[in-house]
Amino acid sequence: MFDIVTFEAKLKEFDALRDKDEIQTETVERIQPQLTDEWPIQLDLAIRDALIETGIPRPYQHQADAISRVLDGVDVVMESPTASGKTLAFTAPMLHSLVRNRGSHALMIYPMKALAFDQRAQIKQLCQPLSVESWPYDGDTPEDIKKVLRTKPPQILLTNPEYLNMSFLGWREQWESFLRGLRYVVIDEMHEYRGFFGGNMALLLRRFFLYLNRIGVSPRVFLSTATCANPAEHAKNLTGRDVEVVSARNVLHPQRHFLFVKPDIPDYQYRDILRLRVEQAALTILTEGLQTLAFCPTKRFLEEAFRNCQRKAADLGLDPEQISAFHADLKNDDRQDIQQKIKSGDIRVVFATNALELGLDIGGLDGVILAGFPPSIMSAWQQIGRAGRGWNKDAFVLFYAMNDPIDQFFVGNLDAFLNKPFDELVVDPANEALIENHLAPLFAETGGKVHPVDESVLGSAFYEAAKKAGGTVPKNYRPHQRLNMRGGIGPSFQLKRGSEEVGQISAIRRFREAYIGAIFTFFGQKYRVHSHEENAVVLAEAEQHLRTDAGFYTVLSPTDIFDGFAHGDVQIYYGSLNIITNFTGYKLVDENTGDVVNEGGTEDSLFMNDLYAFWINVPPGPSTDAGIGALEHLFRVGAMFVIPADRFDTSTYSKTGEEPAAFYYENYRGGIGVAKKLFEVWQTALEKGIEIADNCECRLGCPNCIEPAKSYNISNADIDKVRGIELARELIAAAQNGPDRKFHNGLMVPV
Repeated sequence: MFDIVTFEAKLKEFDALRDKDEIQTETVERIQPQLTDEWPIQLDLAIRDALIETGIPRPYQHQADAISRVLDGVDVVMESPTASGKTLAFTAPMLHSLVRNRGSHALMIYPMKALAFDQRAQIKQLCQPLSVESWPYDGDTPEDIKKVLRTKPPQILLTNPEYLNMSFLGWREQWESFLRGLRYVVIDEMHEYRGFFGGNMALLLRRFFLYLNRIGVSPRVFLSTATCANPAEHAKNLTGRDVEVVSARNVLHPQRHFLFVKPDIPDYQYRDILRLRVEQAALTILTEGLQTLAFCPTKRFLEEAFRNCQRKAADLGLDPEQISAFHADLKNDDRQDIQQKIKSGDIRVVFATNALELGLDIGGLDGVILAGFPPSIMSAWQQIGRAGRGWNKDAFVLFYAMNDPIDQFFVGNLDAFLNKPFDELVVDPANEALIENHLAPLFAETGGKVHPVDESVLGSAFYEAAKKAGGTVPKNYRPHQRLNMRGGIGPSFQLKRGSEEVGQISAIRRFREAYIGAIFTFFGQKYRVHSHEENAVVLAEAEQHLRTDAGFYTVLSPTDIFDGFAHGDVQIYYGSLNIITNFTGYKLVDENTGDVVNEGGTEDSLFMNDLYAFWINVPPGPSTDAGIGALEHLFRVGAMFVIPADRFDTSTYSKTGEEPAAFYYENYRGGIGVAKKLFEVWQTALEKGIEIADNCECRLGCPNCIEPAKSYNISNADIDKVRGIELARELIAAAQNGPDRKFHNGLMVPV
């Protein structure tokens, strides 16, 4: 039995924790699942026998429900926690179809290679006695094997969105026999398809189902997710198909012990000392005979921790071969070898990037270490879900906060993190910019023609755009390679330390935080921005006691209103914005003395248009002027617990004056669905922001409740948390009786 008190003492013994650290702990008790008496009677007898022979005499209730619904002939989306048996729930009916018709096929689509590899290993045990063969088809598949798979495809193929686009659709004539026999499509981990990636996936699936429809094929579709508050809505937005939900929320999970730590580390040494803490925690775990994944913020952090930990293990008489590193740049054979050794227990400590965030099913994994908070709450739960793969397990979660406001916020709000509701997933298949990128491959697949009957598959926005732009398509036209599924809209830049790439940065952050001469903090280490290249920001070493204070002023103008309503003098909108942010230079400050040691920078501007936004206008006055800045941040904090937006996908803005307002907007043009979702659930988000701020004892706001200002004309000194909470409560009270006006034809009209 895992003892969190003893574990914490061991971590202190190894100097992985110290008495001056801020440490929050919590234990979440296990839930035992409900089992049924037998497998669904509709399931083929050979499959039932194979399940029993492999040691699974009867299913969980939610597995039986999902299997029965699929066998009844409906598309299904199943929501249940990590390690709750989703794989078996979709594998059993899939094999039923394949065994009953040996000429039929199934396609399993996964967002990451490690997940596809692990899932194939899981289904193999059941496939072998049924003589059903499966193979992966992706970038790691050797070319000679690919040729065989296209010529003589097995009954099951596992692939990813890129290969669905480039091969199965881009070279569809080579897959004719496979696609004509396609009876089953699995879309696992559907919560990964959100934002830009989700919008691309939604359009890709519409193209795929349209092509299948044109060749007379209509497969069953099974989707699954671990964290989703709106599974039917999200599955519909993603696939364009109506699905039935099998819900298994809170049906089972292991006992998990959480330690959230804000280390007592000086800022100028933060990254290096935090890495040392993670290394010492890994050695503690190795000494105790436990097994862990340590998720690292960058590949550089990972490599340094891995090398140091192996050396220290040898010095302590431990086996350094029990420590490994895992990231996407490893060769396929090396990745698969490491995954097998993790499962066998030969490797006990793995320093990993988010390449192992999904899909690794390890019964013996005792816990995870999070070195810094992941990009989103959903990613955090995916990483946490790698440990305790079974309701009868115990698992620990050790989180070390970087010196970053979001990281430190979660240390101060562990209860809020643990008790947050499932995520409202968002995807926008009507995004005009994304649709434009998909038109060329759609025309290649349809000969440049769409018909009225296709609208039910493509959706209205995609169909209308295709109808308007349709035309003649050259022979052998294959534009599929040019489609970037994950990159989104808008430029991003490499972060380089000398010639070494250490990360990525968006255009807006490059402008606001990584201007030439800036002191730029990247995972706890301060750098000086040396130069800008065409596709990169070049960083140089910097003295850790320096910072830069930049000057900006912003002109923000709403350009279109899609929806809106009013409660008295309060107006709430969803629409688009243009933003011009002007850079006026910076001051280089010595933090030890507070002196300005240099000034620099040249005037520059960043223009961003067609940014989708939620905003709220409130009546002017002294109370509003004092509270609007805090209101902005209450929305930003609360939205983290309501909408699954990665932390750099959105920004906020607030202004005082004649038309005071708080804005929450997306950083990429064309809409990814986040602002629209906040418009629908703004009261829930605001209530969560109030709850978190109320539970903090500060008055003016601090990293535990109110993030440092991202506004351009309201400083931290101008934020009054108490007045902001009062203003927020007034807005919620005003909305209780519903709107008295609604936006229609450019005006607010009475309801």
